[in-house]
Amino acid sequence: METADKMIEFPSPKGKTRGYLAAPKEKGRYPGVIVIQEIWGLVENIKDITRRLAAEGYIALAPDLYDGETVNTLEAGRAIREKLSEEAMLKDINAAFTHLKTLPNVKGKRIGSVGYCMGGGLSLRLACINPELAAAVVFYGRNPSPIDALKSIQCPILGNYAGDDRGITEADVNMLKETLTKYGKTSDIKIFPGVPHGFFNNARESYRPEAAKEAWTRVLKFYAKYLK
Repeated sequence: METADKMIEFPSPKGKTRGYLAAPKEKGRYPGVIVIQEIWGLVENIKDITRRLAAEGYIALAPDLYDGETVNTLEAGRAIREKLSEEAMLKDINAAFTHLKTLPNVKGKRIGSVGYCMGGGLSLRLACINPELAAAVVFYGRNPSPIDALKSIQCPILGNYAGDDRGITEADVNMLKETLTKYGKTSDIKIFPGVPHGFFNNARESYRPEAAKEAWTRVLKFYAKYLK
């Protein structure tokens, strides 16, 4: 499917927030997806994911949580991250959600989210606080604190985690599974054995193409079921 993409600005609590928007060129109404960045910022990898979703028939918007800054090292990313509260980033993400709802070619009740690393945790937190979210995908994101925040989730959750993740352990993922089950939430959580954190990012050494391909297939099937 042919797509069009551009940088946009949309209203947010801080005035305006930038974002990268990709959509099918063919006229029609489509489900929406909020794409939430890793610690590196709104880099080309995140833009590429946004375009890939558009090619699959979604209108995808990646909010720029760093206001134009991008980084290459964890140290630089952490320096920016320390200046931003999770609440501030979630306000920008919710503003992106609200903006998608206003677009005439978006099905307002069929908007989901996907996030990676830092963005994965934010995608899960978004599901905890936004009852209108229709589906949430988490790539190796941290659990919310407290974990019982999961009780308020209203949408299905898809999780893709890394077996060799040094930061998010199998115990963390099992706690997520157990808590979602305890509260009767619809979820599909998978740990990919033998792959590192960041295995989906094809611009970094952590990329593992086979696991990334399977994880992407899982995402598309999940969205086809809950968003289309």
